[in-house]
Amino acid sequence: MTDITLPITNMRFDVTMPLFEGRVAIEGAKLEPVQTTPMVFADVPDLRLGDFGIWDLNMGYLLTGIETGWGLVALPVFQKRKSVLQFLFVRDGINGPRDLEGARIGTRQYRTSVTIWARGILAEHFGVDISGIKWAAGIDEFFANGDAAGGIEKIDASASLPDMLINGEIDAMISDISDGAMFDRLEAEPKVKRLFADYRAQDLALNAKTGFLPPMHLMVISAKLDRDHPDLALRAYKAFDEAKTLSYEDIRNDRGGLPIVHMRETFDAQMATWGDPLVNGIAANRAMIETFIRYNVEQGSIATPIPLERIFAASVLET
Repeated sequence: MTDITLPITNMRFDVTMPLFEGRVAIEGAKLEPVQTTPMVFADVPDLRLGDFGIWDLNMGYLLTGIETGWGLVALPVFQKRKSVLQFLFVRDGINGPRDLEGARIGTRQYRTSVTIWARGILAEHFGVDISGIKWAAGIDEFFANGDAAGGIEKIDASASLPDMLINGEIDAMISDISDGAMFDRLEAEPKVKRLFADYRAQDLALNAKTGFLPPMHLMVISAKLDRDHPDLALRAYKAFDEAKTLSYEDIRNDRGGLPIVHMRETFDAQMATWGDPLVNGIAANRAMIETFIRYNVEQGSIATPIPLERIFAASVLET
């Protein structure tokens, strides 16, 4: 088999690092790490035309991209998952989920994984009528959105959501915060609190009820490349899954490189409590995938449900 050159997002996720370290290979492919962004804030010609290899994509754009005809199909590899309840901060006066009805919520963008999951979870599991919520978003939507309910107001992209929350310009905020200093500020601010003070217990209860931890990112492959090499997606899937297995072994063998005391014991306790939070494959994730499709329809991101055969590469449908 002649190796093809396969451009691939240069990722730093622990579960993908064995690929980039050369400890795992995608059979028949020579990896070419490239810099990409998981976000879709504007037209991305490479994704639209299918002129790429394998791309780390924020899952919030997946179904809309497919419905719009972009040249991509998915691999059932969910390399980044997070609980979403931890990202909901509110002002005093919001004392429970139902108090968000009719509120003004600030977010970086209306359609990202964390906001789609949060809206769906609030509606389905906490009885929140999300139809009247007013959204204040710093980044315009590139894809069309069919949700004509509460509306999406554009705010200055440089505006600080914590400042707006503290000053009372918004009632709540949700943002996939990767900024420890921002967390520290929000947690120390007396005018602000988490919507769920017991979010860790709530997250675990949700996991037990739904059977999954919400994914933020997944891998997509060029539809053009998938047509030309119809078994490549399955080979890539197997390599990603092997890389994840090796990364777990690294953690248990104290080679993870993280400054966490008793890391093996902590990891084992998490697996015993949560199961594998990053499980791959369609069979193990069918309920999650179907829930995500439903949330996208309910929130106007897509017009009608998209069958799995249109979402995922043909060769991975039996994973």
